[in-house]
Amino acid sequence: MIEEHRLRTLADYEVPRRTDDPGVPREHRRGGRWPAPRQLDAGEVGHLLNMLLETYDGRRPAAQVRALVAPEVYAGLSGPRLPRPHHRTQTVHTCTPAPDVVEACARVEADGRSFALAARFTRTPTGWRCERFALLRPQQPGNPSRRAA
Repeated sequence: MIEEHRLRTLADYEVPRRTDDPGVPREHRRGGRWPAPRQLDAGEVGHLLNMLLETYDGRRPAAQVRALVAPEVYAGLSGPRLPRPHHRTQTVHTCTPAPDVVEACARVEADGRSFALAARFTRTPTGWRCERFALLRPQQPGNPSRRAA
């Protein structure tokens, strides 16, 4: 016995509301599709930095953070996978130099050594995006430091 299944069209469905509709909350009426993202706190920045470090270490696929980072940062995170130690943030400090910018620095540990981490996040209409991500490693003996002017 074969039972036949047919799809029926829905007679009643919710029609998308326009943004000038008085029933739409004010924060959704900014002309965009999403409300403005709220300010990041230090805990959320630490979580984002750990996600980026996991990507840097190769423990997380770079595609998972693609929407959270600028193209230049993504290019640096999606490069060749070299064996790297597991980095973990120890302390995170944040500052807000402008209303839509959060800068962070952190002390990171890997294999018993400490490193510095610097990052910059900017607010976009869809959320926060990491514009700069730099893990600062100590200078190797015999390799002079070259600093850009």
